[in-house]
Amino acid sequence: MLLAACSTGSGSTTTAPEVTTTLAETTTTAGSTSSTEPPVQCPAAPYELTTLPSGVGEGILDPDTIPPDVWTSIGGTHTTFWGRPDGTVAIALIRGTLPAIDWPGDKGEVFVDGTRAAVGPHPDGTWVMGWFEEPRARCDLYTMVFYPPVTPPEVESTIEGMVRVAG
Repeated sequence: MLLAACSTGSGSTTTAPEVTTTLAETTTTAGSTSSTEPPVQCPAAPYELTTLPSGVGEGILDPDTIPPDVWTSIGGTHTTFWGRPDGTVAIALIRGTLPAIDWPGDKGEVFVDGTRAAVGPHPDGTWVMGWFEEPRARCDLYTMVFYPPVTPPEVESTIEGMVRVAG
């Protein structure tokens, strides 16, 4: 499935509350757990989402209750979450890693602030986008995950509504 960058009609613009979390590495040894900071800690991604799927951004997310998954569990990254009214995660924007796993489906090409990105559906029901900026240092790598239920037009309009901000 190829994601095309074309839309008609009026889109909605939303300012949404978001939750950010920074994942530290955790080490477990013989009955004890300790946390250590990873060597590189990325700041929040310098993007604002001005258009979100219906209902996204209306939920209140508690970052302590969001279990890391294959996309968001990379140590040293910084993840910004947008939620749904039912408290589930709708979108995760991760700075500090490319997609943790490759996805076998068709990928389309889109542009994020003039930078080429690959985007497509993953067999787990998510839509995933990955891109990097020069000089390709750790914090120049990005992954964006759209959790189900989401439609290709919602993914497209959200990506089109990404605006780079200072950072």
